[in-house]
Amino acid sequence: MTPAAVERGERVAVLMSTGLIERIFSARDRSRLRAAGAVRLPAVDAIGLPDLTAIGPETEVVVTGWDSPALAVEILDHAPKLRLIAHTGGSIRAIVPAEVYDRGVAVTTVSAVLADAVAEFTAMAMIAGLRRATLLHERMRRGDDWESLAAEAPGRLLRAQTVGLVGASRVGRAVIGLLAGFGCRVLVSDPFLTPDDASQLGVELVTFHNLLTLSDVVSLHAPVLPETRRMIGAAELARMRDGALLINTARAALLDASAVLNAVRSGRLSAVLDVFDQEPLPPDSPWRHLENAMVTPHIAALTVETLRAQGEAVVDEIERFRAGESLVGEISREMYDRIA
Repeated sequence: MTPAAVERGERVAVLMSTGLIERIFSARDRSRLRAAGAVRLPAVDAIGLPDLTAIGPETEVVVTGWDSPALAVEILDHAPKLRLIAHTGGSIRAIVPAEVYDRGVAVTTVSAVLADAVAEFTAMAMIAGLRRATLLHERMRRGDDWESLAAEAPGRLLRAQTVGLVGASRVGRAVIGLLAGFGCRVLVSDPFLTPDDASQLGVELVTFHNLLTLSDVVSLHAPVLPETRRMIGAAELARMRDGALLINTARAALLDASAVLNAVRSGRLSAVLDVFDQEPLPPDSPWRHLENAMVTPHIAALTVETLRAQGEAVVDEIERFRAGESLVGEISREMYDRIA
């Protein structure tokens, strides 16, 4: 932060690239953000990336996004007045160190806003995967014979499938709500979900291994923790039914990528993947060339409406913070250890 900026007493530091700021914050919400405190907006370096020097001795609120750098403890040492970190995305652990809680800093995210978009994408992925929509589309584009394509084995009806959800997170619960309209059997594996909660959600609570064995569709909605990292590898894939569909809109680290690639390449399983260990996915990645895999560039949460809702929700939280009200999306220290 420049000396002039410090003198202005800027209290809200926005650590997001110019492009992301423009996508998330409407003109109205930018005005609301400025009204909440003197703002350094946008806070970017010479090449347009988030600039940590925006955080200074007068900073009370830090706003972060998907492209924000990690908030090193050394940086936070320069912000003794910091009291709130408001994240415009869902996952915070790669950006916010746990030490902020020892400093009395509150942390909030808009993960609830993102949940509906990811859940809708997941439902689409289930239907597209079961009906082989992308494969048929590509083969139509390349001119394959109409009658031959129509004569192949038909797709499958979502209503008739057993769907297994790994994790009753916000997204997982939103998916459950959408699946209720289809009438399919829904299994859930989550160590934090009680039988009573499962009953209220209208799902069957099962062990992880039973979920893999019984499900026609397996969709991941778990955080990356030591016990969930690479939770699906060769042994787990072997438990899955022949022809099962695997969907991952959560985190790439939940999968052993090479094991999943081998299973999909063999034709025994199909997959819809939105997240990868290496992003962007290289042009020569084998995932780009598998007929029974639908791949997307980490966009499950991205809709025009969702992006604007993220900005609005973050400004709402900052206004609540200023008014001394409870935060809607607050992440407590206890929650921090078991979220994405």
